[in-house]
Amino acid sequence: MSRAKWLLAGATLALVLITLWAARDFAQRTGYVAHQEKLFPDLPAQAAVARRIEIRSAAGQVTLRGVGSDWKVVEKHDFPADPAKVRALLEGLSALTLLEPRTADPARHAALDLDAPDRPGARGVLVRVLGDNDAVLAAVLLGKPRVAAGQGPRQMFVRRPDENQTWLAEGAVDAQRSPPLWLRSEAIDLPQASVRAVRIQHPGEAPLLIARDGPDAAFALRTPLPAGRTARASAVGAVAYGLQHLPLQNVFVPDEVAGDWGQATRVTFDTFDGLAVTARVLSLNGVPHVRIAAAVAADAGAEQRAAAAAQAERIDRDHAGWVYAIPPHTAGTFTPRLDDLLEPLPAPAEPRAAMPPGMAPGP
Repeated sequence: MSRAKWLLAGATLALVLITLWAARDFAQRTGYVAHQEKLFPDLPAQAAVARRIEIRSAAGQVTLRGVGSDWKVVEKHDFPADPAKVRALLEGLSALTLLEPRTADPARHAALDLDAPDRPGARGVLVRVLGDNDAVLAAVLLGKPRVAAGQGPRQMFVRRPDENQTWLAEGAVDAQRSPPLWLRSEAIDLPQASVRAVRIQHPGEAPLLIARDGPDAAFALRTPLPAGRTARASAVGAVAYGLQHLPLQNVFVPDEVAGDWGQATRVTFDTFDGLAVTARVLSLNGVPHVRIAAAVAADAGAEQRAAAAAQAERIDRDHAGWVYAIPPHTAGTFTPRLDDLLEPLPAPAEPRAAMPPGMAPGP
């Protein structure tokens, strides 16, 4: 080996030794010990017996209650929670891995958003997972995410609620702080493929009828049109999608909603199997609120009535006690007025400029 290579190898070894000495000295002075430890190693096996999840922040509390394999949002009168969001929360908690200790000084907790939520102005979020008899399966204060360059694993600061020691952890937990954000994503799902007719009744206006003759036929506007106007096929066809995967933003019990439902727009979707589903839509402070009811369609065949009655009973059982807040653009697609369903009028022709006296008009 050449002298230059010996010198390079010696310098590399010296650098490694210096690095190891510096790391040992840092650990002795600070008490730092590298970790790769799951914060809740037993939670994956215990998640199936979780019965309650509490999320507390300065904004309030969210309580999720497990009922069998389902979850309910307690603050929303036990309305069903989104199972995917609950599953993601439990998986996120299970995956949290402690990387290294940070401050144990309570005066510095706020800088990491790890102050307890009962303190004024606190930004920490306390999450507790409880099992039978309120046994604590997991409890953690979630702080701010760590800003890191690159595309590596996500990290955040955490603290056990009964300890001052804080930690940098690998992982991310989406603990939404508002009860509506935990609701299931849809109010109802009535597939467009099942719809044969839609009747729209705005208060004080003539009813609108959109219908088709068979499942493979296009919808047509069956309401008389003003002279010289034609229906806009895309707008007409969109109406039948109104209750398909109807997105949900919030939910209330009827006593929480102050409004005159006699002024609501009624939209009835008749299906090919003899069912009639009616959505009453009432705008309150610019937000559409919807109530759902079902019945056997008036023109249902005798062979359809028994099955349609059973289906209507199930829909009423699931929806009669709720008022749904939905996005305005969604409500707009199935509560149009007649002009919304027509092609626009052609723009009026621009008047020709007046000719100067004595000038003959052009060809």
